[in-house]
Amino acid sequence: MLRQAALILLLLCLPGRYSSFLFAEDKIVGGPYAVNVTGKSATIGWVVQSGEVKVGDARVVPVLRSEKVTMTGLKPGEPVKYTIPGGLTGTFKTAPAKPVAFEAVVFGDTRTRHDLHRKIVGAIEKINPDLVFHTGDLVTDGLDTEQWPRFFDIERTLLAKTAFYPVLGNHERNSRRFYEFFDVSTPYYSVDWGGAHFVLLNSDLGNSALSAQAREAFWSEQLRWLDEDLAKAQKAEFRFVVMHHPPFTAVKSRQSGNTPVKAMVPIFEKHRVTVVFSGHDHNYQHHLNNGVHYVVTGGGGAPLYPVDAPIEGTTIKVESTEHYVRLLCGPGSTKIEAIALDGRMLESFELKP
Repeated sequence: MLRQAALILLLLCLPGRYSSFLFAEDKIVGGPYAVNVTGKSATIGWVVQSGEVKVGDARVVPVLRSEKVTMTGLKPGEPVKYTIPGGLTGTFKTAPAKPVAFEAVVFGDTRTRHDLHRKIVGAIEKINPDLVFHTGDLVTDGLDTEQWPRFFDIERTLLAKTAFYPVLGNHERNSRRFYEFFDVSTPYYSVDWGGAHFVLLNSDLGNSALSAQAREAFWSEQLRWLDEDLAKAQKAEFRFVVMHHPPFTAVKSRQSGNTPVKAMVPIFEKHRVTVVFSGHDHNYQHHLNNGVHYVVTGGGGAPLYPVDAPIEGTTIKVESTEHYVRLLCGPGSTKIEAIALDGRMLESFELKP
């Protein structure tokens, strides 16, 4: 009996899928949230603070752990309600298997000016999207444990009622926290949702590995995977890419360099990608190049950048303001709306398959 009791206790204390309770001193500081949502499976995650470390006389660093459980056997296109240990609840919808109308939001660069980040999240929450994509730079420094509880506090109510798909930005520093919190095994993957195919990429080459050789190997493998993944998705009515660094920008100081990301452009054109969403530049931009739309949405709270160098023959719309992008996707048509924090419609355009 003692051995059996010890085994049960061990299973309950294991991190991840077997954890099912909170210790008295624990408190939930992140989530709950749904990630890796497909038509038949999803992962529910939450972040627990189990203590704190005092540094000097003033600084306190939280001790965090990631908890998660993966659910399978779900039905496509249906709402799911759940309750995590501690009594917090959440909802999300699984990915529809057939082309149907759905609503998504894309935004990013929420790392600073937390009051504006909170207002952007509040505006997004009101439209109740089925899924949310974050274009990276969730926090200022992904290696700094103190910053993650603030991010989750600001996004708490939004994350509790949607499916969440973030990508790595340069400010995440390729932190293991990002992988732990959002149950990311590889920093590039794809998901099908109601007739649309979404590809999520890691454009932060500089932090992808420690050595130049390892970074080159990572980038080559990601490009190979991207080419194969998009080739398999040609039956999807719409193909979208989400990543942090934009291949095209109207910010003058950013127009040089970024050669690896620009090398992705031929792959996007080859496989007729509908829209490439990115962040990194803290403003709104819309470019069109060889049939592919490039939307920069980095207005989630970070200090704004000027749009001082539109690209002749490519740039369609630019504005330096806080905003988010709304994606209204349905069979035969997709509508893109860029909405400023004050509610103004920065731009609206419709796309056909």
